[in-house]
Amino acid sequence: MNAIEAENLTKNYQVYLRPFDRLKEAILRKPCHDLVEALTDISFEVPEGGTLGVIGDNGAGKSTLLKILAGTSTQTSGRMVKRGRMAALLELGSGFHPEFSGRQNIYLNAALLGLKEKEIRDREAAIIAFSELEHAIDRPVKTYSSGMYLRLAFSIATSVDPQILIIDEALSVGDQRFQQKCVDRMMGFRKAGKTLIICTHSMYMINELCSRTLWLKNGRMGGYGKTSSVISAYRTYLEEDVSPVPVDGPSVPVGSQMPDIMIEGVCLLNEKKESVAHLHQFETVIVQVKTRRVGAPMKGHLAISLGFAGGAQVFETTSKMSGLAPILFSGEQTIEMVIPSIPILGGNYRVKARVGDEHAIREIHEMSYGPFVIESEHSDMGMMWMPHSWNVPS
Repeated sequence: MNAIEAENLTKNYQVYLRPFDRLKEAILRKPCHDLVEALTDISFEVPEGGTLGVIGDNGAGKSTLLKILAGTSTQTSGRMVKRGRMAALLELGSGFHPEFSGRQNIYLNAALLGLKEKEIRDREAAIIAFSELEHAIDRPVKTYSSGMYLRLAFSIATSVDPQILIIDEALSVGDQRFQQKCVDRMMGFRKAGKTLIICTHSMYMINELCSRTLWLKNGRMGGYGKTSSVISAYRTYLEEDVSPVPVDGPSVPVGSQMPDIMIEGVCLLNEKKESVAHLHQFETVIVQVKTRRVGAPMKGHLAISLGFAGGAQVFETTSKMSGLAPILFSGEQTIEMVIPSIPILGGNYRVKARVGDEHAIREIHEMSYGPFVIESEHSDMGMMWMPHSWNVPS
């Protein structure tokens, strides 16, 4: 059985250029507005216990779709069926009364999600404990920071035991430790057979969590189906109009908080373990990544991708995809990925390393290296050379 079924969902907005046009329309009984199509003919389904990713550019209609799914907005036309209690994390702090305290907003929010007063009392302590806001729970939420808003909202939404959980870029706010708590709780939801709908710009998270993905493009369906196929099509679309950007050296962490695991160096080696910037096609290549973990050892996974210097991706894999157990990061370490015979045709390329948590969902840090050059004796075109033969009529 499906938890959500959506068929030809369409959402239109009436936009009036002047306030007077509303009155004019009511009197004259003729349209005085522009019709804006936010969504057009969106169809998909999510089975019970399934996970759907929603991706797309800003303004593509993702938030509009999630509001319809959450019930805070209604479609203009189309059919939608939802089965089970639903909780949603949409705009930061949505559903909170700014003058109410955090504790009062727990009761308000949980009641809106369908819990009775006794159920809320039974879960109040657990909600506060997960949010780690004991010191501020009786203060008005208008005094909360954006991170505190997130803590409380996520704790409430995931503590009401919903059958369906909708998350819209919720993990983009908050410190790294709390982000990890959120990821762990989402993994618990998935293991418990709950239905998840996740909207994010992190392809890393979508690829690992979601079995199917919906790509929205200008309010219409750009793609829908197996996650790997949809992400591939979306990345191709993004790279069509991207100008080449040279990549060289590390990415510097933004803000005062250092990553849980730092990538300190990425380089390419030949089979003699010599650093190289020029490679020959079919040569053995070693991608060497140096990491540093300050504090107690932490488990995680490493992702490595190869792409053109202009941005288009050629290949990406992770230690998890390769069947490895989570890597135990402790102090300074060196990790290597060996490519016995690199098949890529000649050109300028770059390599990127990313480290993520033990679920390979939360991105922690990344670093790029390049451009580097691959020289090829083949004049064929494309990304790589493949053995081939011809059969022609004599």
